Amino acid sequence: MYYFIVNPNSRSGHGLHLWQEAENILKEKKIEYEVFFTEYPGHAMALSRQIAGLGLPCTLSVLGGDGTLNEVVNGLMETDFSHITLGYIPTGSGNDFARGLGLSTDIYACIERILKPEEFVFLDVGQTRTPDFSRYFLVSSGIGYDAGICAEVSVTPMKKIFNRLGLGKLTYVVVALKQLIAYRTYPVSLRLDQKEICRFPMFFFLAAMNLKYEGGGAKFCPDASYDDGLLDFCLLGKLSKLKVLTLFPTAFLGKHIFFKGVHMKRCRHMEVITKKPLPVHCDGEVLGKVTQVTFTLIEKKLKTIKR
Repeated sequence: MYYFIVNPNSRSGHGLHLWQEAENILKEKKIEYEVFFTEYPGHAMALSRQIAGLGLPCTLSVLGGDGTLNEVVNGLMETDFSHITLGYIPTGSGNDFARGLGLSTDIYACIERILKPEEFVFLDVGQTRTPDFSRYFLVSSGIGYDAGICAEVSVTPMKKIFNRLGLGKLTYVVVALKQLIAYRTYPVSLRLDQKEICRFPMFFFLAAMNLKYEGGGAKFCPDASYDDGLLDFCLLGKLSKLKVLTLFPTAFLGKHIFFKGVHMKRCRHMEVITKKPLPVHCDGEVLGKVTQVTFTLIEKKLKTIKR
């Protein structure tokens, strides 16, 4: 059985039109399916829980952006999802999950991949925990400057404008430049796998990456692998704002790692303590401000269609 969770408002309202294209293909091929449309924040989480709760072997496909996919994954993690195979039709502005797996954004190719999969992967799943909340992620999570960017991107009117022009990634660039001007750095302490301790007198952000990309294509962790049982971390530490400004274009090529002040780490579990409450995000969804956060990989893996 094929189930689809569709965010009709993805890509600034273009998601419904893209679903109609997909549905025409399904009807033409006489495929039996059920579709559920998200109606409010968190709805995709509830829908995925309900579908998994049926206990039927099935393919559950998501049409939406990384945020919608994140909701679906968080719903699945609360269930026994061993009978679920995840499919994806990327229609967001960033599409970092699709980019990280090398998935096509062409609707016809997406449906063909879902109906006739040739390769499956078992994805690692990350978890972000604070004293007040816990959330899972597939792409990345982070604290500091990058989470602040995510917070503004989610509400800025620029996002709709750039999406209509097919320039969704530019939203992240413009917001990043704006936030950089006012951003203040603070000390941070890290503990890796409950052993190694690192302290930095200042940092802009720490990104915990399960895939290579975040922020609409910034290749913050070029060596990250979604199934190696480890998270990759990128920390921007003691850098001038001018140096950060020159660094960002190189991040889209993964060359920022050669800058002094950029620190790369890899582990399964990292504890973070900051001097001041800073924003935290999971797959671009901002969760609030904290002084303590833990990034870790859970034992479960998620069966996903790659091609």
